[in-house]
Amino acid sequence: MTQQTVALMETLKQVIQERHQKIEELPYITALTNGSLPLQSYVGQLRAMAVIHGTLEHELAQQQLPGLTNLFLSRPSRLAHLRADLAVFEGQHLPDCLAALEQARLIAEQIRRYRLEQPELLLAVLYVFEGTTLGNTVHLPDLTRCFGAELAASCSRYYNGYGEQTHGYWQEFSSIMNCRLLVAESAAGLVQACLQLFDHLLLLFGALYPVQEEGWGFTASTLNPDAGQHPVPGDPLVLEAAVRAAHRCREEFPYFDLRYQERGKGFAKSDAAWLVTLTDLTVEQLQQQVDWLGRVLGNRGMPRITLERQLELLAEELSTALPDRQETWRLLQDAAARLRAERLEQVPRSVSDPLLERFCRATNDELQGRLRNSGLLVVSAWADQACGIIDGLSSLLSWLADPARFEPAWVAAVQELTGRLNSDLSNQDQQA
Repeated sequence: MTQQTVALMETLKQVIQERHQKIEELPYITALTNGSLPLQSYVGQLRAMAVIHGTLEHELAQQQLPGLTNLFLSRPSRLAHLRADLAVFEGQHLPDCLAALEQARLIAEQIRRYRLEQPELLLAVLYVFEGTTLGNTVHLPDLTRCFGAELAASCSRYYNGYGEQTHGYWQEFSSIMNCRLLVAESAAGLVQACLQLFDHLLLLFGALYPVQEEGWGFTASTLNPDAGQHPVPGDPLVLEAAVRAAHRCREEFPYFDLRYQERGKGFAKSDAAWLVTLTDLTVEQLQQQVDWLGRVLGNRGMPRITLERQLELLAEELSTALPDRQETWRLLQDAAARLRAERLEQVPRSVSDPLLERFCRATNDELQGRLRNSGLLVVSAWADQACGIIDGLSSLLSWLADPARFEPAWVAAVQELTGRLNSDLSNQDQQA
């Protein structure tokens, strides 16, 4: 017996009509439409959507859905739109809606589960969120009524979808979806996934407005939607100091932004803010957490000297912003000093200084500053490896000495520095 196939787009459209209508009737949409939505609620939506789209784009890059994966990865990034919108509010430190973020987290977990266990159900997620590109454009005038023309123009990239190409992209998506001849049983799974996703979205938007006195607070998502909901300080002065310290650290090591780009910038801010919360712990607990983060970062291509400097810069910025808490901020300085002592024990300055001078000459002062302090990163990664961070050096060199990325002279200089560290420190051990 031949199994009956279904018209996928029409099927999904019919089954979500009721849920879609419920969302349109929520107080959030009503307030948006009549121009009374608080900025806090709008920013809360953008942050929640950034969590979801960040996960969706990451998982799509790991999974080939015929016709669709390449389609979406070739389009402008919705996450990039959200990050640009959220950057407008970076200095305002508006609190997060904790319940909305929890629903975003649940949706993100479901997306990851689909990719691992039932990749075809990602079609439902794509259908729902691609559909929002059409619905959001209707509300562009509403954003102006809510926040004024100037602010709305600067923070509406997500609502603007793909601009003039939005309808054309939707038609392209629909055409590919309708080419998938699914049997009724497979379509039923997609239907259920759509309904489940809409149920989460109903709770998400319901939490955002009306604004309740409780249920809002500062989390890592305030600074970086990719970082989750771990706690950060609630004092705006402390958050601003953390952001400044993160920026200064990235400026010292341009490698960081060049390799990790926007995602790295976000984690630099949220990690710096998290480090401040460690000052509430005992000295032993603080050091344990710093050691843990150092191992994680070191094995991912971020030598621990970047954490060492982050702690020092953080203490400096906090001491300037809140000078009456000098004793507290000294805990961060002490943690940095311990990392520095471990580094210098493995590679004394009597060994590293001449090698770094030679490296700077060989790399035209580290390409005239564009990759300044890269030699110091190599030295630190070598020390990290000697301290038991197994992938510390290899994870750095996989990028910093990549011949597909750098000229032969640069790669040779990096390799020579590594080789001299091996030989000079080996000779020093033998003499000892």
